[in-house]
Amino acid sequence: MFTSKLINHHSTIANQVLLAAAALAILALPTSVHAEDSDTNPESTIMLAGDWVPEDPHQIDYEKLPRVTTKHAIISDVRDHAGTRVHQHAYLAHHDGRFWAMWSDGPGGPRASVTPKQHRNIVPAHDMPGTRNSFATSKDGLHWTKPADLTGPPRKKGYGWIARGLWKRDGELLALSSHFDAPGYEGLGLSLEAFRWNGTKWVAHGTVLDDSMNNFPPKRLPSGEWMMTRRDHQRQVSVMIGGTKAFDDWRINPLAAYDGNGRPEEPYWYILPDDKTIAGLIRDNGRSKFLLRTFSRDSGKTWSKMHRTNFPDATSKFFVHRTSRGYYVMVSNSNPRQRDPLTLAISEDGLVFTKLFWLIGGRHVDYPHIIEQDGHLLIAFSGAKQTMEVMKVSLDELERLTMPESVELAQHLPPVKQTPQQPPRHWIDLGDEGRTLYAAADLVVPELGKRATFSLATASGAERVVIGIDEKGCLTSQLYKEAVTGLKLEPGSRHSLLIRLHSHREKPDELFVQLGSSGQIPAQLKSWTLSNTKGSSAANLSRVVLHSDASDSAGFRNVRVALTRESLEKAKVVAGRVE
Repeated sequence: MFTSKLINHHSTIANQVLLAAAALAILALPTSVHAEDSDTNPESTIMLAGDWVPEDPHQIDYEKLPRVTTKHAIISDVRDHAGTRVHQHAYLAHHDGRFWAMWSDGPGGPRASVTPKQHRNIVPAHDMPGTRNSFATSKDGLHWTKPADLTGPPRKKGYGWIARGLWKRDGELLALSSHFDAPGYEGLGLSLEAFRWNGTKWVAHGTVLDDSMNNFPPKRLPSGEWMMTRRDHQRQVSVMIGGTKAFDDWRINPLAAYDGNGRPEEPYWYILPDDKTIAGLIRDNGRSKFLLRTFSRDSGKTWSKMHRTNFPDATSKFFVHRTSRGYYVMVSNSNPRQRDPLTLAISEDGLVFTKLFWLIGGRHVDYPHIIEQDGHLLIAFSGAKQTMEVMKVSLDELERLTMPESVELAQHLPPVKQTPQQPPRHWIDLGDEGRTLYAAADLVVPELGKRATFSLATASGAERVVIGIDEKGCLTSQLYKEAVTGLKLEPGSRHSLLIRLHSHREKPDELFVQLGSSGQIPAQLKSWTLSNTKGSSAANLSRVVLHSDASDSAGFRNVRVALTRESLEKAKVVAGRVE
């Protein structure tokens, strides 16, 4: 058995297994018990253990990890499109004697100053309007049919489809996809839709749930109900439970809040060996570069407080699968510094992972998914969000691998740059009626042909309100997707700006810009330098993002944000200059 191999190789691993077993025995403890009280606490930080693990898991030398023997195939490749095409969000299923793959397939945004050759391993802008879903099938998991369209075009102009997985329900195969107001899924209009394979083609099956985007397709709870994790248009994380009476019959239970107390993203869940306790793993968009963990002891109705583990993570998507042989495998980007390589971690109990193997790397690889069939794992992923690829892994071969005595870097790298796990609460929710926000900034107009922008953005960096200077030197304002151009400014001239943002629920928001003399915040006048009342967004704004093409001091700086014009005078600078 795999267990005996693990224990014989490292005696301390046996102790960890015993500790983990003890953890399962006390999972009924109140959630107020803290992780530091005991390693056997269900909220323990210990998720990666073994003699080979460095004291600081961020100092793993990934080149020293054992390599997994795989068979590799590319389902679809758009790397020769110079960043104008995107493949991402890989999902697999085995149904009716065939393997099925689906993914998001859409337009990409080439990065500035990147050659077509360089773009083969550089991620283009993605999640853009017009994104569809594609699919392909295979009899052996390695030889695939030509990709074909699954969803058709988005149902509304400016929207896209995000692939969300393949769901085998009552003998039918359903493809799940979220219809979203691109770019980025935040904002009104989000819905989770289903398509059904009728034997010859995919047909629209109906709305699974409005205002929803799942992470992976549903799985069965011990109760027999289905459950999947969900995010809404405000990035709040919950679980959907139901799906038995009908594919669109669900109830919602909160999982974790995307607010000042944490930044959970792309959650996933799986059942521990007691067949009762559910472990929830969560990507930390607070950029701690470790996975977060929570537990449910009542079939997903309530969840314990999130705790940061010691399992390293690049802030990327991951997937956990319990094999038919009992142990768990997790595929992820465990290198905290980049999405390279993909690794496969092994755990006997689903709590403590005691082996870590190299799957594929040497380039940007991410967003994996695993299924198991006939003694093999089939792992799908994308390369630089421009390929859809699979690897076939024999469980027998996997179980022969052992860890070396150490995988620690000979020379430690500087600590991974981390941002606080708890971000500031949002300044304004543009989905509220009648909320107002003010901002002030200094501006040095760049030379002609250069651009500079000052943006109010969501916690994830989605820029919803943008004040800018375009290549012609004109003052511009963009409210969500609607842009307005104003007067032309002299290159090198200095100004101060007052920005007033007013939100509405049922009609477009209002964005006003007042230009004034350098060094003094402009007064709020009846006549504004530039007005934009065309765009509408329901996003929470909590960040300032500055950009400038200019190599000198030109651009926006000294940004302050406040709820009133008067309080701007004493407000602290939240963004000094372009980094």
